[in-house]
Amino acid sequence: MEEGTSVFSIRDLENFSGIKAHTIRIWEKRYRILDPDRTDSNIRTYNESELKKILNVSFLNRNGLKISRIARLDEDELSRQVISVSSRDDATQDYQTGKILMAAIKFNEELLKEALIPYIRNFGIEEAYPRYLYPLLEKVKILWQTGSLTRAHGQFIKNVIKQLIIIEDNLLKPRSGKAMATVAMINTTDSLTDNNFLFYKYALKKRGFDVIFTGGILPASEVIEIYKIKPFDYLIVNSSGSDFARKQIAYFNSLGKSLMIKKIIYTDSTEETDRKYYEKLIMTRDPSGFIKFIDGMK
Repeated sequence: MEEGTSVFSIRDLENFSGIKAHTIRIWEKRYRILDPDRTDSNIRTYNESELKKILNVSFLNRNGLKISRIARLDEDELSRQVISVSSRDDATQDYQTGKILMAAIKFNEELLKEALIPYIRNFGIEEAYPRYLYPLLEKVKILWQTGSLTRAHGQFIKNVIKQLIIIEDNLLKPRSGKAMATVAMINTTDSLTDNNFLFYKYALKKRGFDVIFTGGILPASEVIEIYKIKPFDYLIVNSSGSDFARKQIAYFNSLGKSLMIKKIIYTDSTEETDRKYYEKLIMTRDPSGFIKFIDGMK
């Protein structure tokens, strides 16, 4: 979650949770899921507790629980149910998040790195990130939503993992010969899962792609400016907010047609529909899906 914000709009809730604003309004009216404040002009505003609640509701709903059942849960029951559902996958992992989280809870960077580095050494960052580090980050989100971890703990864990990805990226040796193709990476939304984007950069570089990575947030129009200076074959766009999908897909559809781009890849997509996209657009939902796609790129 982004730092320094204590009041959220219904669009913020939509972007973070992936639940459309219209649906949130219906749930408020029918099930009293949330109880927003209102400004003098009658605009809904939400606090951090309500943001956490809609994230928990969204999580359970995506995992098959009906909204009518979720609405009957009190705050404690809701948190317990989220933790229970999120722990199902833990049993299949060959590592224990509990030990890792204990180092993080103490804000002990050295211990946390000591707990995580063996997975990178044993499997390599390309396997370790989707298999261990990304699920850990998802677990941290759940623990923050349920009040088990503070925002500070979440940022601490995220930053340590970010450092480990950057170290591995710096260790990559340039491939000899001509690059396979040029790839531009652009983030247009403040809900960026930046560790994912850094991992995607690493994976592309490892495969011999020439990567244009700007970092930070850029308006979608900057894509054309980048292309003018250095034409690229593929465009990677963070699309982790549903607001992105609604407002910008049409723009990138047009961009794909006008520029000589082979594919535009949306990463970390929250889209759950079977919408048909322009043939040059690809949607990936997580690191594993991204790796699967780029392995077929040339």
